Amino acid sequence: MRILLFWSLVFALHSAQANPNDVATAASPWQAGVHYELITPSWTAAEEGPVVYEFFSYMCPGCNAFEPYMKQLTGRLAEGQTIVRVPVAFYAQWEPHAKAYHALEIMEQLDGVHESLFAAIHQHKKALRSVDDIADWLAVAHGIDRQQFVSTANSFAVDQKMRQAKKMAQAMGISRVPSLVVNGREKPDFDQLKTPDNILQATVDLLNQ
Repeated sequence: MRILLFWSLVFALHSAQANPNDVATAASPWQAGVHYELITPSWTAAEEGPVVYEFFSYMCPGCNAFEPYMKQLTGRLAEGQTIVRVPVAFYAQWEPHAKAYHALEIMEQLDGVHESLFAAIHQHKKALRSVDDIADWLAVAHGIDRQQFVSTANSFAVDQKMRQAKKMAQAMGISRVPSLVVNGREKPDFDQLKTPDNILQATVDLLNQ
């Protein structure tokens, strides 16, 4: 499977398939088939209201570099609009980190750990290769109960979330991360949009149209 990621400095370019037969509306500077891909059939969102799906992995350097821009995007959402993170596991080595995301979400500990886990892996070079490694780090760095985390990460509930994330990634044609999908049908093309500002603006505009 083709995957991702050569990012220069803090940001890198991202390729996506496109349909050149689609055209943009006159009111929009973003053209389907050029600036974003139309997903057919679209993913039917379980969420109510407009949604942006962010496909990512804690192990992905590009996702780490893109995290500050996701914070900016969060600040630009209108009332009723949401971002749904979807951790992917293209490699077996990425599975513990996807499980960690789901476990922390179930435990309602995610908000305090999300950025910190990126930093531990990419800035501090922590060797967090397994669920047990992550559990040890969480206990020390965040005071999270180690046994509860391991039990949750290996639970049926997390397994179901892993399966759902894989299904979503396949349905929306995700082969690289980070990737964004608006309302399950528009996937901004990072290569064509070229800059973080353009990526965020296109995402917001697609979300609002």
